[in-house]
Amino acid sequence: MKKILLLVSSTLLLANSFFAQESDDDKKFRLGLKVAAQPTWFSSKDNNTTRSSTGFGFGFGLAMEFRLSKTAYFVTGIGGDFENGGIKYKYEPLAATPYDVGYVLDGSSELKQIKDGMASTDLFQAGDVSYSGITERKIKTTHVTIPLALKMMTKEIGGFKYFGVFGGEIGVRIKARATDKYTSSTTYGSNVNNGAGTNSNININKDGSLIPLRVGMNVGLGAEYRLSGSTSAFLSINYFRSFTNLMKKESKYMAYDSKSYSDGSLTFSFLKQNLLMNAIRINVGILF
Repeated sequence: MKKILLLVSSTLLLANSFFAQESDDDKKFRLGLKVAAQPTWFSSKDNNTTRSSTGFGFGFGLAMEFRLSKTAYFVTGIGGDFENGGIKYKYEPLAATPYDVGYVLDGSSELKQIKDGMASTDLFQAGDVSYSGITERKIKTTHVTIPLALKMMTKEIGGFKYFGVFGGEIGVRIKARATDKYTSSTTYGSNVNNGAGTNSNININKDGSLIPLRVGMNVGLGAEYRLSGSTSAFLSINYFRSFTNLMKKESKYMAYDSKSYSDGSLTFSFLKQNLLMNAIRINVGILF
């Protein structure tokens, strides 16, 4: 009899513990979904490159939280971020040291790599188009992102819990495209000068950082509202800033000056690149 009572008591205690854990608003693991609207822009440490415009991007993803204590959570997940922003290049073609950003696209509209000592006949072939006087560039990027952050949350107050988030984010670059404004372009073979215009959908991923990895800071404030049991809706505003350059430090495809020699060879002053992404993310989601 005692054994039966002990077994029943143990079973009831285990069941109570199980159901208490399932109904606990602060269970050890939570999974959810989120979407984000985000104004985004580029900053640069290069004085010859400045911010020109703020873009509007968006993101979405899977959110995961692991409880470390009653007030602390480890936050991670996986998602996709679609960002854009505009930059300006200095344009001083008649200066003592000219600064006139340009590049060449081949017949397939792909960037042609340039190297010191290459022959002008190799760089400028029939069907190629050279662009000079690049004054503005708008860049659109796609990254797969993984946040790694600490979330500090208050106790529930009238159905709401308030929190702060501090940590980092790792992103893998999937795509990078550019739209450029230029002052002059020439089509070789016909040697037609096309004048000024806009060049769209240029694949600049090949001129991106050698390792397509982005590391940045992610901080923010927000609130959760309990809908039922452990299910909560949340809203947060985060600031993101990348620490790593989107592009190669020195371009392999763009130059701001060049010199030609009697043997037909060329040397270049390669474009220095330093582009860091910034974003204000307005996150809305649900956690279960």
